[in-house]
Amino acid sequence: MSIDLTRSISEVLPAEALDLTVDAGLGRALGVEPETAVAPGSVSEIVAVLQWAGEAGVAVVPVGTGAHVNPRRPSGAYIALTARRLSSVEIYEPDDLTMTAGAGALVRDLSREMDPHRQWLPFDPPDVQNRTLGGLAASGLTGPLSAAYGPIRNHVLGATVVCGDGRVLRLGGRVVKNVAGFDVLKPVVGSRGDLAVITSVTVRLFPVPAVDRVLMLDAPDVAELVAAARATATAPILPASIVLTSGAGSARLLVRLHGAAATVDAEQRRLEIHAGVAFQAADGTDGMDVALAARDSGLGAGVRVRLWALPSRLGELLDLATAVPDASTLADACGGSVTVSVPEVGPDAEATFAELRAEVEALGGGTRALQLPSDLDPAAINSEASRAEAELAGRVRFAFDPDNALWGTP
Repeated sequence: MSIDLTRSISEVLPAEALDLTVDAGLGRALGVEPETAVAPGSVSEIVAVLQWAGEAGVAVVPVGTGAHVNPRRPSGAYIALTARRLSSVEIYEPDDLTMTAGAGALVRDLSREMDPHRQWLPFDPPDVQNRTLGGLAASGLTGPLSAAYGPIRNHVLGATVVCGDGRVLRLGGRVVKNVAGFDVLKPVVGSRGDLAVITSVTVRLFPVPAVDRVLMLDAPDVAELVAAARATATAPILPASIVLTSGAGSARLLVRLHGAAATVDAEQRRLEIHAGVAFQAADGTDGMDVALAARDSGLGAGVRVRLWALPSRLGELLDLATAVPDASTLADACGGSVTVSVPEVGPDAEATFAELRAEVEALGGGTRALQLPSDLDPAAINSEASRAEAELAGRVRFAFDPDNALWGTP
């Protein structure tokens, strides 16, 4: 950043909000390092940053920790704005199963706050405990537990956000039924920082299940487990999640059951009869270790790409994914998505994944890069929205960020 620009931003922020670093993965994800990172300590400071950025002509990229940003390419110089200093629990009502916390609060810290009350956030995207609450809401990622608990969008009850032009909006509320008219909160959840900077979030919590059981079924090839996974998804019970993993010549079906001990025992029996298989079961710490290892598999890979289509196309998606050289996969059998991870990036990686994109789109699905080295172009891998979708998204974005201050891309 130029000296004049540094002096300029220092006039609107205190010293403790300047010259802070973000995760080194941010520069890799975006293809270029930010000019600097700022960590405002209040809503008013975020407003000041966005107004300053509009005057200076510098893009602002909102991040949580910076470690989980999807690969994108800002069109020019940008600064990273992290809400890490907005990390306090503002309101916690255990009896109402709701919590309001700053966007920079880490999920692991919120979990410690909830533990004495046996409550939790049932969201399980990779590395969820090291994500911020605002980053989790902005990503819109729930993980395979959405099979039983629904998407995170259903459980974000309210949020305070700062639009690209500095307007402050307080959306939703602290109870489940709080919206009359158009729900402006819904587009913000999952917007990945395109619409506004999230400063605080109110979420609905859930009781921790008495039993969290992981059922396992192993096979040499993931194709041998697709039928059992589909049978599990159509069984007369509601699993918490159904996941298929593959890699290094082995595959595994993982099914999580939540509930009281007697209920989980009965559901396991009904499931085994319905699917015609016998599962190996693990409860408590042993089961969680298996589930967490699967959830976070591929995080250190050179390339990670998510594929999705209708759940009925799961077998075809897996056929395409496992054909990628050296790939490991993690599939959500209920959501119809497959994450492909490749440990090292070869010279033909971009062409390989561009071809994979075309094959997935032929199935009526799409692809999105989750992790890429800076020399690969996300545009070659990410599926594009339809013209009608792009026009609608553009109008929504203009309403929140008329000057394209966020990300600096139209």
